[in-house]
Amino acid sequence: MTKTAFAFDLGNGYVKAMNSKREVIAPSMIARESAVGSSSIFNILKHSSNKGYEVFESQLDDTTKYVWGEGIMEAVAPESLIATYTHNDRYTQKRFKLLCTFILAELASDFTDEELLDVVVVTGLPSQEIGTEDERKFKEFLQQKHVVTRNGEQRMINVTDVRIVEQPLGTLLKLYMNNKGQFHEELLTSTLTLLDFGAGTTIMDTFKNFKRLPEKSETFYEGMNDLHRTIAKELEKQHNIKGLDPAYVDEGFRRGDCIAEVSDRKKYAFEGIAKRVIEDFVDKCLAEVDRTLTNRDSVDKFIITGGGVNIVKDYFLEAFKEANITVIQDSQRANLEGFYKLASLLSQ
Repeated sequence: MTKTAFAFDLGNGYVKAMNSKREVIAPSMIARESAVGSSSIFNILKHSSNKGYEVFESQLDDTTKYVWGEGIMEAVAPESLIATYTHNDRYTQKRFKLLCTFILAELASDFTDEELLDVVVVTGLPSQEIGTEDERKFKEFLQQKHVVTRNGEQRMINVTDVRIVEQPLGTLLKLYMNNKGQFHEELLTSTLTLLDFGAGTTIMDTFKNFKRLPEKSETFYEGMNDLHRTIAKELEKQHNIKGLDPAYVDEGFRRGDCIAEVSDRKKYAFEGIAKRVIEDFVDKCLAEVDRTLTNRDSVDKFIITGGGVNIVKDYFLEAFKEANITVIQDSQRANLEGFYKLASLLSQ
């Protein structure tokens, strides 16, 4: 019997998930349904508010309804969002586990069966966490029967097979593996160094013959969320603002206007601040890279990927000064595409 293939990339900023029917990209934040509020006139007129989120109930917390989806940041005030981002035992936190069950239920909602009996899941972790107790606990949590209610409909997702790989490996699978599981020769013969700029981490992994070289690899626990916080703090000082949520900075980057738009009346440009903060971040990152990768000449190709590429790319390329470097297009989705290729093969 063919298994059902799910893949997801649990970024500290955004979740990227995929099944055979569609992709989901949504913030790695949840909220209690009560944080959304209600509208009596919408109910009377049966008006659709284009909400952009779904309502979930999980056995992990059967007394509370939660919301999650691509539009959650527009529907819920920043101070009411529950972030799953942390470096402190992230994979054992209830809020992180809730997010995982919501992802499974969202992917399962595309299938007519109320119960999916045989699901294979492929996901990734920061490379230094592979083979650790954190990975074991995360896999143990995922590989079980999950009962989740989505918009009033109960879903049962029986995850029978979980594969957790190094996060940047997804990009290599996207680039160098076809849908039959065959690898391009370059993956097997070249030395490839990937830099994955994420929300909570920056991962440098070097692979040769499809094997990670630990002595030329490192995970730095600093990422785009740290840039957002630093910029928000600078704006607070400049404009005498109290408690500016970094989510407004994130939104400004995503719109491309570098404006923290708190309301129509309160908008704060941060392009100049961002330039300084990005340069400081990249300079610090390159110092760490050079400390780990002492001989860049031993690398055949550099690849930069991850959701933060569009923010740091220009200054990074200028400062890094290497010719043979590939910038992944649509880099936020690159790891996910590789994970799903692997999940599809395992499901056959």
